[in-house]
Amino acid sequence: MLTLGQAAKETGVSKPTISKAINKGRISATKNEKGEYEIDPAELFRVFPIASKPPVSDLQLETHIYTNDLQRELDVLREERTRERQQLETTISDLRAERERLLSVIEEQAGSVKQLTYQPKQEPTANQNDRAAIVRPWLWVVLALAGILAAGAVLYFRQQ
Repeated sequence: MLTLGQAAKETGVSKPTISKAINKGRISATKNEKGEYEIDPAELFRVFPIASKPPVSDLQLETHIYTNDLQRELDVLREERTRERQQLETTISDLRAERERLLSVIEEQAGSVKQLTYQPKQEPTANQNDRAAIVRPWLWVVLALAGILAAGAVLYFRQQ
C-alpha cells in the first residue's frame, strides 16, 4: 500500500491530483488510523501510469568513469609512495652504517696520531730536539691522510 506522497512520486502526478481522483471515485483508497490514504499500487497504476525515471546523462556516466580512473591512479600513487619510503629507509640505514664505519676509522687514526706524537716530559737535549724535528713531518702526513679520508666521506655521502 502506498501513501499519497509515495503515489505522487511513483506516478509523477501531484498529491492534489491524486486526492481529487480518490474523491471523484476514479481510484479506490482507504484511510488508516492516522487518517492517511492507503492506495493499492495496482489501483493507482490503472489510472495513472508509472513515471519513467529520468535518463542518466552522459555527464553522469563520464563522471563515474573519471572517478574510477582517479581512484586507480590514487592507488598506484600510494603504492609508489610506499615503495619510495621503503627505499629511503633502506638508504638511510645504509648511510648510518657507513657513517659508523668511517667514525671508527677516524678514531683509529686519531689513536695512531696520538701514538706518533706522544713525547714524555723531559728536559730537552740536543738529541731530543732532532727527534722532535723528525716526528713533526709524520704528524703532518697523518693529518693530511685524515683530511683526505674526511673529504672522501663527504663526497661519498653527497653522491648517495
